[in-house]
Amino acid sequence: MNTVNLNLHQILKTDFKLSDAKAKEFVDAIREEVHNDIKYENSDFKSTVKEDFLKLELKFEQVNTKIESVKVEIKESKNDMLKWFVGMFFALALMIMGLYLKK
Repeated sequence: MNTVNLNLHQILKTDFKLSDAKAKEFVDAIREEVHNDIKYENSDFKSTVKEDFLKLELKFEQVNTKIESVKVEIKESKNDMLKWFVGMFFALALMIMGLYLKK
């Protein structure tokens, strides 16, 4: 028995004048009840934490989906800008060549 159980055992024997066997039985019953309460609270806490992690995981999946859609939009915008830059480069090159040929 640990210190708390020994102290409770002594209190039950002296103050409540229980026999050694009855005091031990009472201490064991209290210890078992406290152990069960802790186990219940622990499992309740674990289930709550598990639910929170599942919610967090769902939010991360939503964020990842949004990030992927933004990446696709950036890639499409990049392709469009590249097309415009190439077109503008050729138009500018033709204009410059036209100025030189005009003379």
